[in-house]
Amino acid sequence: MTFLLGAGTIRIDVTVSRALACSVAVKANRPQGLTRMFVGRRPEEAPPLAGQVFSLCGFAQSVAARLAVLNAADMAMKVDERIGSGAGLLAERIFETLRALILHWPCPLPASLGATAGRHLREALAASQEIIAAAKAGQIDRAHLAAAAARLSAAASALGIPSQGDTPLPESACAAMLQDIGDDRVFNGRRPDPLTINDDPEVIARLCDEPGYASLPHLQGRVAETGAYARLAADDVEASHLVQRLLARINDARLCLKHLTALAATGKYDGASLACGGATPGAGGYGAVECARGRLYHQAEIGGDGRLSSYRILAPTEWNFHPAGPFVETLLSSPVGTDEAAVRSVSRLAVLFDPCVAFEVNVREAAHA
Repeated sequence: MTFLLGAGTIRIDVTVSRALACSVAVKANRPQGLTRMFVGRRPEEAPPLAGQVFSLCGFAQSVAARLAVLNAADMAMKVDERIGSGAGLLAERIFETLRALILHWPCPLPASLGATAGRHLREALAASQEIIAAAKAGQIDRAHLAAAAARLSAAASALGIPSQGDTPLPESACAAMLQDIGDDRVFNGRRPDPLTINDDPEVIARLCDEPGYASLPHLQGRVAETGAYARLAADDVEASHLVQRLLARINDARLCLKHLTALAATGKYDGASLACGGATPGAGGYGAVECARGRLYHQAEIGGDGRLSSYRILAPTEWNFHPAGPFVETLLSSPVGTDEAAVRSVSRLAVLFDPCVAFEVNVREAAHA
């Protein structure tokens, strides 16, 4: 099972013995040296470059870069820019959540829903892009923001995002996904070990000090999880693990819509829950953003010539699809089997972890002596 998300791929090889997943190998083939593109540039060039280089969550990438270079220069983001950034981050997170579910779900939607889901997704894209464009231009008008947020909310509702709770609206695309996985109990329930703002000091210290950390991140004795399930895992032990993960994604989109609507009405939002940052040793700084796929980090250092002398990026996918991380841990010892249904179950799990690159799933029987 494959789909195209962006540059690079993840290959997931599952080896099964007596119907149980006894080995899971996650091999990432990601473009190397992207951060070298930032070195030698003026600090103000980093945010637009970050938004151009990455095909997914481009606005989140640009905000993380902006926070990194501002903190490296011991400067703060102005109030109007913070409001615009918050609106753009929320809008992008809503759309990216919807896009991943609608475009990459492993099983086809019913024909009656598939015909309309694309139209509603395009409406969500247009509304989110309108908000992001205004944020980039520094022209956030609360009346226009409210109108765009209402358009985005209507499109999300048409796809199944409720106004209350996490149960998708009936006869919607999200409801069809819920029905698709309702009986899939291949994976045992697993409480997440979430990556939070409290982990930032250790993450940034290791990112700066340890070569290769951005590819294989870890904390002291932990490989944390990040994303909607890590933020919002419910205590519904009756629901299957896949259902819990889908409902967390739905609830995350609902809450973002709620916060976006409130921001348009009042001009206020909980900025630290979306984006934050700080200084790092020397002339350095970092920015951290909670985007659709999880916590994203940018770290920048400014040299004596006023240009960027070092640059580092740590993406959410590197945590979730770490060779010893939560995706692999969830899969191991699960009764996946070896038929086409096994590939479908593993693919559903991968989509709900939502990597930022293409993935391919291979399931094979172990060779016994």
